[in-house]
Amino acid sequence: MIIICKSIQEKELKPLEKYFDIQAIKKAALKAKNGLGEVLPATVENSHVVKIYLTGKPAGRVCFLILLAEGDVVPLVLRLKKDKKIGENMSMQNTAFKQFLEKNIKLVLRDIESGEYVEIGI
Repeated sequence: MIIICKSIQEKELKPLEKYFDIQAIKKAALKAKNGLGEVLPATVENSHVVKIYLTGKPAGRVCFLILLAEGDVVPLVLRLKKDKKIGENMSMQNTAFKQFLEKNIKLVLRDIESGEYVEIGI
C-alpha cells in the first residue's frame, strides 16, 4: 500500500503533479518496495528510507519511508533533479536535505497518527 499523507500531498506532490502524476509515484513506490534505489538511514524503528530516481523530462528524485512491518510505502520528498536546495544533492551528507527529511518524517508520522492520509494500492 502507498500511504499519501495530507502534509506531503500539499507540500511535495501537488506542486509537481504536472511532471509526476500518481502513476509515476506508484511506479517509483513499487521499485522502492522491491529493494531498488538507494537506502538511506531512517530514525523510525523498523523502517528505512529509499531514494528513487525518476527519469523523464524533467528528471526527478523521490524518497519513500518504507514501513517494514506493514510493507507500506510513504512518500516523503519529491523534487526535480535541478532543484537547487534539495534535488541536486539528496544525500545524508547534505545537512539541508537531512534536516528536511527529518522534518517530513515527523509530518508523516503525525498525519498517520491523526488519520490524515489516503491509502492507494500499488
